[in-house]
Order: sequence, then structure tokens, then C-alpha cells
Amino acid sequence: MSLENIVTMLKTLKEFKDSEIVHTISTQDHSPIMTVTYQSDTECFQITYVESRKVEKYTNLSQLAATIESIIHLEPSR
Repeated sequence: MSLENIVTMLKTLKEFKDSEIVHTISTQDHSPIMTVTYQSDTECFQITYVESRKVEKYTNLSQLAATIESIIHLEPSR
């Protein structure tokens, strides 16, 4: 997934903030890495890492997109 596609995905999550949309990011073999949601009550994005259940919150869309891109590129191909 390119940085441009990630930004588009995040803008879409924010645009439909009144809906409960969960975007799952997976490895190339379709194992889920993280979920991304937009929390309208706090006006922030939330990443939940599937394996560790660690939660991170972001208000800066560009920073979040760069974080997602780096995680995707760090995942080894299986």
C-alpha cells in the first residue's frame, strides 16, 4: 500500500466519522497486523496492534500515514 493510498484511507475514515469503520492492515499472507479506526468523540485515529493489543492514538494524519507505511514495509514477506 502506497503512502498516497494510506492517506486516502485515513481521510475516508475521518469523513465517515459517524460510521463505525475498522480498517485492518495485514501482511502479504493476509495475517492481520493492526486495525485503524477514527474516534469521533476524541477526534483522533486509533491503531490497535493485533498481536500485542497495544493501542496508539494519533491526531496528525500525516504522522499516522507515515507510521503505517513504515510498519507495512518492515513486515517480512512470508
